[in-house]
Amino acid sequence: MARIRAIVFDVGGTLIYPIDPIGETYARFACRHRVKLPVEATTAAFHQAMKNLSPRTPGTIPNNGDDRLWWKEVVKRSLPEHAFKDAAVFEAFFEEVYFHYAKPEAWGIYPEVFEVIEALRDHPIDLVALSNWDDRLHSVLDGNGLGEFISRRFISAELGWEKPDPAIYRHVADVLNIAPHSLLSVGDDPRKDVEVPRKAGWQTVQIERPKHDLWDVVRVVRR
Repeated sequence: MARIRAIVFDVGGTLIYPIDPIGETYARFACRHRVKLPVEATTAAFHQAMKNLSPRTPGTIPNNGDDRLWWKEVVKRSLPEHAFKDAAVFEAFFEEVYFHYAKPEAWGIYPEVFEVIEALRDHPIDLVALSNWDDRLHSVLDGNGLGEFISRRFISAELGWEKPDPAIYRHVADVLNIAPHSLLSVGDDPRKDVEVPRKAGWQTVQIERPKHDLWDVVRVVRR
């Protein structure tokens, strides 16, 4: 195997996770507007909305970092029909939720993350993020301490492409000026983080907690 020169981490589900269930957070903010949401049903609807609205058609993804329109559709599909009877109230609710997830405290960090990063410091390898996210990711990573170690970030809503579009993997390799076989994709999505980058010539590690966590990355680097 070629020597790994950069580890390209997915973020959500790989390094961090929502500290509270999505439905619980939505219900908490909705309550401020005197709207009651069913927590478990909202969480389930959110995950279904994410599945139904991804992947997006190339050319429909913003490149200015602001992905509110897409997220607004995800949120709408996560709620019971007519949960918000007043459109202005929904808009206020959405903005509150949207900016909540820009806060580091909205996210938990998987327990092995910092230990793994420390173990990787003995190796001359760049640590990079590649995420289907928007510009809120900067405040999250910089605020929770991960930004100190992962300063290079490729964010879909800043680029106009998202995983699993092959163009985004080519872009990362070109910008880093690293041959694909020396890049290691690490993430929890079997298609976006494993299948497609592998076809592009990358090495890959799939995260499947609790069976496979980030310590698998250290083992791959050391072999």
